[in-house]
Amino acid sequence: MLGEGKPRAMVGLRSAPPPPATALQQWVLADYADLRLLRAALRRTLDAENLLPGKEVEDLAHRMTVVATELATNALSHARSPATVRLSRTRKALVLDVADGALSAPPEVLRARPLGAGGRGLQIVQEMATDSGWYTTNHAKHVWAEFGIPRRGRRFATPRISVFDLETFIRLLRRTGS
Repeated sequence: MLGEGKPRAMVGLRSAPPPPATALQQWVLADYADLRLLRAALRRTLDAENLLPGKEVEDLAHRMTVVATELATNALSHARSPATVRLSRTRKALVLDVADGALSAPPEVLRARPLGAGGRGLQIVQEMATDSGWYTTNHAKHVWAEFGIPRRGRRFATPRISVFDLETFIRLLRRTGS
């Protein structure tokens, strides 16, 4: 069996709480059937935040729903208790925090696993989020992932050409065209 008697290649998540953020929404998942409801509710909440229309926000929403699913699945699988998913916001980022009752089971990022063996959820989190980590409180273990909010593109005003510059430009065009 994989891992028996051999050290597993493991890279841990950073042990630290997420940055301070304002809570937006919270969901409690009792079982795997609630995952579909979580994804739909998360999308509605992100839409309500009016981040930005377009491809970047669509990508952000996709990454966040994948990560929320992975973290909640891990919580339901390993803790065998309800999972609490909390979405918060800082000025520049959105934070997903998933809590479960398995205080004594730190999250492990397993690297040496055959394809199809599962256990890649935290790798996916590290690839899709801008930052991630874990911490414990008196009653729960929390695994979190942070996602940068796409910046609004700067819209510069159309440059104005002074009359002098326009006249000079027209004179140059006439000289080169003759």
